[in-house]
Amino acid sequence: MTSTPKSALAKLRAKSEASEEQAAKDKAALLEEAVKEATTSTAYGHLSAVAREAGITAQYLRTLIEERHPGWLDKAAEEREAAKAQRAAAKPRGRTTGKPRGQRAA
Repeated sequence: MTSTPKSALAKLRAKSEASEEQAAKDKAALLEEAVKEATTSTAYGHLSAVAREAGITAQYLRTLIEERHPGWLDKAAEEREAAKAQRAAAKPRGRTTGKPRGQRAA
């Protein structure tokens, strides 16, 4: 094999390494933005939607959020449960109109 000062393979390797470096930077920016967007809402399904849009799994996004914002996922779950309980308390229970159960029209 002959050695040339700058062979085509060496040029391609250098270009490939530069591409890998840029890809790593882009991936880090994507993940950071996904975490930022996911933590803007505690609504049910928001985190999964952000993960889907970012092209990552929801579990991986949860892991990233927990690393960057410890406790945020627990706080979000508590807020969702509180909102759910509030909605349930606001709903009337049982029948509100019509005849009482068990009575038929004559």
